Amino acid sequence: MRKIVSILKRMLNIIIKSFGFLAIAFIIFSLIFVFIWFPYKVKHNQPKWESHAKQKETYLKEVSKLNLKEKPNIIIIFFDDLGYGDLSCYGNKLIKTPTIDSLTNYGVKFTDFYSSSPVCTPSRAGLLTGRLPIRTLAGNHVFMAEGTFAADMRKFMGLANNLPIDEILISEVFKAIGYKTGMLGKWHLGEVKGHLPNDFGFDEFYGVKYSNDMLPLNIYRNYNIEEEDKTELVSGSRSYFDSDDSLKIKGLDQSLLTEKYTNEAVKFINKNKDKPFFLYFAHSFPHVPHFASKKYAGESEGGLYGDVVEDLDRSVQLVMEALTANGLEENTLVIITSDNGADYNGNAGNLRGRKTQTYEGGQRVPLIVLWKNHLPEGIVTDQMAMNTDFFPTLLSLLNIPLPNDRIIDGKNIFPVFEGKNSPHDYLYYTNTFTGKIVGVRNNRFKYHIGGYQSMPVFKAIGVTLNKKPQLNDLLLGNESHNLIKKFPQKADSLKNAMNLKIESLQLETNKRGWKH
Repeated sequence: MRKIVSILKRMLNIIIKSFGFLAIAFIIFSLIFVFIWFPYKVKHNQPKWESHAKQKETYLKEVSKLNLKEKPNIIIIFFDDLGYGDLSCYGNKLIKTPTIDSLTNYGVKFTDFYSSSPVCTPSRAGLLTGRLPIRTLAGNHVFMAEGTFAADMRKFMGLANNLPIDEILISEVFKAIGYKTGMLGKWHLGEVKGHLPNDFGFDEFYGVKYSNDMLPLNIYRNYNIEEEDKTELVSGSRSYFDSDDSLKIKGLDQSLLTEKYTNEAVKFINKNKDKPFFLYFAHSFPHVPHFASKKYAGESEGGLYGDVVEDLDRSVQLVMEALTANGLEENTLVIITSDNGADYNGNAGNLRGRKTQTYEGGQRVPLIVLWKNHLPEGIVTDQMAMNTDFFPTLLSLLNIPLPNDRIIDGKNIFPVFEGKNSPHDYLYYTNTFTGKIVGVRNNRFKYHIGGYQSMPVFKAIGVTLNKKPQLNDLLLGNESHNLIKKFPQKADSLKNAMNLKIESLQLETNKRGWKH
C-alpha cells in the first residue's frame, strides 16, 4: 500500500512540474463532474412544466359518458422509415407492392402528406396526440434505452426520455368510449412503467419498446417479456445498424418480426369482430437493420431492402383479408402511412433529402386511406396534411369533442378524404434535434432555413453550413434551386407566417401548450 501511495505521489509531482496546478485543477474538476455533478443532474434535471393529469382524467371521464350511435373500427398501419418512393404506387420500379397499390384504387392516395418530424419518436408522439412534438417534450431526436449513456445524456441536458403521462393519446379516447384497443410493433415513446402502451389506453400490446437497432430487442406482451433477445455484437455495441454486423451471440430472429406482428393483427381482428376496435399497427421495418422473411428472400428486384418492403405489402394483404373474412370492410377505416422519410437504404422518390432532414424527403411520406362505401374510390389528392391531423379527424368522425385544456395542432382532414380542400393554409417542418420549426410551406412554395450555404476555403475547396434560407417551388421543382431572390415577397410572406407560428408556441412560458 505504501508503495502505491509513493507511486501516486511521484506521478502527482511529475504532473505538477510538467503542467502546473492547472492540470491538477482540471483533474479534480473532471472527477467531480463524472462522479458527482453528472449523476446528480441525470437524477434531478427533469423537465418541469405544469401537469395536466387531472384535466386529462376529467376529459376522459366526460368522454366515457358519451352515447355514440356509430363506432367504426379504425386501423392505422404505420411503417418505420418507409420512404416516399418505396412503394410501386409511388413510383418505385424495383419494389413491387401489389396489395397496397390495389388499395389506392379503392381509397384516397395523398401526394403531399407529412410526418410531424423527420425522425420517429417525435412523429409517433405527433400522430397519437395531434400535437406538435415539441409540446409533448418528444421533439428532441429519439428516446434512448434506459441505462445507456445516451439516455443519461438526455436527462443531463434536461430532456424527457418518456412521453409525459398527462398527454392524451387517441388510444385513451377510444378506450374511454368502449373500443377494444390494441397496439402491435414498435412503441418508442418510453420504456419505464407508467409510460408504456398499456399505460396509455391500449388494452393489448405485442411488440418492442424501441427501434430494432437498439439491443436487446425483447418482444413484450403487455408488460412482460414474451421473447427475450440475447443478441450480442462482437463489437460490444448495443447499436445494431447492419444485418451484416458480426455477432457474438445470435438472439432474436428479426426476419420473423413482420410475420409475428401480422399474425397478432389477424388474431386481434378475429377476436374483436363483434365489437368496435382501434388497432395501431406500428411495424419495425424498413428501419435498419434489414431482415426479410426467409420464405421470400431474394425475390424482390430491389434486393434485401425490396424483400423487406414486399414483406410489409404481404402483411397488409393478410390484414385486409382478415377484414374481408369477418365482413368488416364497410365498417373499418384503414390508414396506411410512415413515421418519416426514407433512410439511406430507402427511396425518397424525386424528393430531396432523407430521414432526419427537413427537406421534403425527410417529412413527406406516403398516405393511403380507405373505407369501403364511405369514401370515394381511386382519388389522388395533392392537398397537404400532416399526421397530427389524425387525432382531431378521428374524434370529429365520432362526434367526440377535443380536449379543451390544451392546444391541438392538427385539423380535421376528413373532408380531404372525401376529395375536398385542405383546412391548412400552412404546414411546418421541425428540426430533428430541437423540435423547433425551421420551415413552412403553403399550397405551392416552401421557405426553409435548413438549406445549404457554401463557405469557400482555399478558393474552390469549401465546407457547407445548414444556415442559408431558401425558397422553393414544390410544384415545379425538388428544392434544388433557391428562388428567394426571384420571389422575395413570397419568401417574406412565408417567413412571417413561420415566425408567427413560432411566437404562438410560447416555448419559454407555455411549452406544453396548455390553454388554462
